[in-house]
Amino acid sequence: MEEGKIPKNNNSGVNDQSEFKTAGEALKKLGQDFNDWSSILTTHSMQASYAIIAANWAVHSNANAILSNCYSKWSFAIILSFLGLNLLCTQLIVRMHYRQYIYAEKDSKRWQKAFEETRGKRTHWPYTKGIENLGIFMRWLKVWAPALSAFLFIVSLFHK
Repeated sequence: MEEGKIPKNNNSGVNDQSEFKTAGEALKKLGQDFNDWSSILTTHSMQASYAIIAANWAVHSNANAILSNCYSKWSFAIILSFLGLNLLCTQLIVRMHYRQYIYAEKDSKRWQKAFEETRGKRTHWPYTKGIENLGIFMRWLKVWAPALSAFLFIVSLFHK
């Protein structure tokens, strides 16, 4: 398939040139892409956080200047709080995954039964509702905390 061109459908309405042979294959690819983009979000949010800290120091030059500018101070407070909260949430989600792993390892029959009961259904399994909700919160946090901190830094440039 030529890059940038959308393949034409045949009369059946099915794309002859699809990169997927089955719906399961497409779902697996979607999950892989989700994990890849989540990883990119983590990397970019951390890079943005360090850049915001460095920019605050570079522009305001010292702690007194940062602390005397309420926007810079809030920018710093938000980004440092984000870094701490991200670390704590990461530890929590690692612990939750570990507990789920131990649960599966201790009782393989129960784990197999849960698999069979949830197969083909939209459930949290093999994760837990807590793991999924914490993951959603962490992705939200990784976007909005650095974005808000960056906005406050930009405002601090005009309010010295």
